[in-house]
This record gives sequence, structure tokens and C-alpha cells, in this order.
Amino acid sequence: MKPKYQSSAYITTLIFFLASLLTVKACYGYDSVLSLYNKAVKKDPLVLEAEAKLKASFTEKPLARSQLMPHLEASMGQGYYDKNISGVGPRDVRKDYWGDNYGARLIQPIFNGQAYISLKMAQSIISAQEAQLLFAKQELIRRVAVAYLDLLDAEARLKASKDRVRLDRKVLDRARTFLKVGTGDIVSVKEAEARLDSAKAAVIRAKNLVSVKKTNLSIVTHSQVGDILDVRKITPVPPDPDDPQKWIEAALDNQPILKEASKRLLLATQKVEHEKRARWPRIDLEAAADYANGQFLPDVIYREAHGVFKFTFPLYLGGSIGAKVEKAQAEAVAARHRLNHFRDIVTLQTKNAFSTLKDSVALVDAAALALESAKVSMDATNKGYEVGTRDVIDVLDQTDKYIFRKKQYFHALYNHLKARILLKSASGTIGEADLRSLEGLLQKQPEEKDSKNG
Repeated sequence: MKPKYQSSAYITTLIFFLASLLTVKACYGYDSVLSLYNKAVKKDPLVLEAEAKLKASFTEKPLARSQLMPHLEASMGQGYYDKNISGVGPRDVRKDYWGDNYGARLIQPIFNGQAYISLKMAQSIISAQEAQLLFAKQELIRRVAVAYLDLLDAEARLKASKDRVRLDRKVLDRARTFLKVGTGDIVSVKEAEARLDSAKAAVIRAKNLVSVKKTNLSIVTHSQVGDILDVRKITPVPPDPDDPQKWIEAALDNQPILKEASKRLLLATQKVEHEKRARWPRIDLEAAADYANGQFLPDVIYREAHGVFKFTFPLYLGGSIGAKVEKAQAEAVAARHRLNHFRDIVTLQTKNAFSTLKDSVALVDAAALALESAKVSMDATNKGYEVGTRDVIDVLDQTDKYIFRKKQYFHALYNHLKARILLKSASGTIGEADLRSLEGLLQKQPEEKDSKNG
């Protein structure tokens, strides 16, 4: 007999598997926000550029190490000489001939102060590029999520516009019926027809907006966008933690753009030290072997081999060292100001994003209450129109108000979800997990039942 806890775990696993299977089945054939991001990350120019730059930055370390590694080179050549030499011996030398030479030279750096600091600079460059790549991916997540929600907002506007056509058509049908039975008038019919035409025009505008937003999402993701998942009914939630200072602290710790600027500042200060070390002496071990036939005099063979420790002391290089140090110091000051500027921007963006998310909760709640109130008023006005206490203008006005509140509600809802994304983006903590969370709020959109609504 199996223990109870094992049976419970088995049942839980089975339920989770079935729920996942149903979710996949329900979403099959639809473009989810995560699937679109996975397509976009493989094609986005900014991400690909950052990846290429990171790959290039990895060569900085071997380049820096090469300044401390042995340098071996070989040379060989053959030349034609036409020499006219006098004053060397009892006879002048006048001869033209072919000569050849070859040699090898080995230089092993023993001490190079600039080379050691170059290794540190190489690591700073790599770290800066890693932060740049992370920033590019986070920006792509933000752009995909916002474009996805903008498309949902446009589609919600289109659905509401189609609802208005359906409701206005019902009002027109009733107005015509009342005219036939003698309880209505032609003015009410004409007004209902005019409102219906206006509603149909609004559907066309809404379709154009959907097309624009779908094109925008396609451009962001670099792929064709088909049907997408809609947002199910959710409860808006305030920022967690509900303290702007904690979000600002998280942003200052995690924002990739700040990490990159910080690494650029470190690189600039390292460059100052690098230029200062140009005044340091260098110690190299030099070994060479040379052979030359006829290079100096005809029929004279020259051979040489030597190995020496070479000390180089830069005494005066025309003022270039001082100028390079001064330039590096100014660039370090500029890098520091750039970092402070980005800190101000990140702080402001995070604070604004926090306030926007906090306000969006109240806006969604208010829009939901306004929509409910508009629905009650529209239903009551329709009943009043049926019994003759309200006219067609009242019905059409309340219908317009209801449709407006419906658009307003969905706009507030999608803005709330965008505010969640924007706060995580501003704080530098956004990732694929946030797309999964957003996807968890999505569901298959209900199919249109009334195909005549536009």
C-alpha cells in the first residue's frame, strides 16, 4: 500500500498535467506574447547588434595578453645591389650582384605596466557589453508586450464598435416597427439610421486601427502576426512592494543601462591609469639571429646572434603622454556625468512608472463601475422606450454612452497591464518570466456570433 502523501502528489501532478494540456489545446493556433518574443529575439537588430559586439569584446582579453606574450618574427629577402665603393682599400669596388639575407627575432616582454592594466580594461569592456545585451533584450520584452497589449486594445475597440452597430440596428428595427403600428414617427427612424451609419463608420476606423497595431507588432517581432490571445477578467493589483523607494533602489541596482554606464566609467578611470603608465620603464628580453650575403660589401657574409635584456625609459615623447593622460581624465569626468545623468533618468522613470501603475488600479475600478452603471442606464432607457416614456434619442444616447464606457474600461485594463510591464522595465527587473505571467492572464478570444455587425 502506497503512503497517502505519495498518492496525493501523484494526483496533483496528474491535475497539473491535464490543466497544462487543456491550456495548450485552447491556445493552439494563436500567437502568444511569449512565442512572438521568442521569434523576435532571433531577428531583432538591436539584440543581434549587442550580441555581435559582445562577441567582439571577448577578443579584448587575448589582445591584452598578447602584450605580455613572446613575439617571434622571421624575415628573408633577396635583392640586387649595384655598389660603387671607394676609400675602403687600395682599390675601388665597382660591382653589381644579387644578395640574400634572412633572420629571426624574439622579444619576450618581462615588465610592461600598460599591459597589466589592459587586462583589467578588457574585462570592463566585456562587462559593459554584457549589460548592453541585457538591456537590448529587456527593451525587446517591453516593446513586444506593449505592442501586444496595444493590439488587444485596438481589437477591444473594434468589438465595442461592432456591438454599437448591433445595438443601433436593434433600435432602428424597433423604431421602424413603432412607425408601422402608428406609435412612432419618421424622425426617430431617420435619427436611428443616422446613428447606425455613424456606428458603421466607427467600425471601419476601428478596423484600420487594428491593422496599424498588428503591423506595428509584426515590425517589432519581425514576423507575421495571426490571431492573438485576449485578456481574461482580472483583478487589478497595486505595485508590490507598495513603496516607490524600494522600486527605485531596485532600479539603481539592476537597471542594465546603469550597469553599462558604471562599467564605462570604470573603463575610463582604468584608461587614465593606462596612459600614466606610459611613463614607466619597460623591460624586454630580445634574442635575434641574422644572416646577410653581400648586404654590406660584395662577397662579404655577415652573421650575428645575440640575446640581451633591453631597458626602455621614455624620457620625452613630444608631450604625447601628458596629452593622452589629460584626454583620458576628461573622458573619465564625462563618463561620471553620464552615469549620474542615467541615474536621474532611471529614478524619474521608475517613480513615474510606480505612480502610473498605482493610479491604473483606481482607473480600472472606476471604469468598471462606470461601465456597469452605463449598462443599467441603457437597459432602463430601452424599457422606457418600449413603454413610451423615453424617445429614440434617449436610447441612442445611452447606447453611445455604454459603448464609450466599454471602450474606456478595456483601455484602462490594458493600460494597467502595460503599467505592470513598464514598472518592471524601469526597475531593470523585467524578464521572460514577466511574459509568462502576462500570458497566464490570456485566453482564447470568443468567436463573433453576429457576422453582420460590420
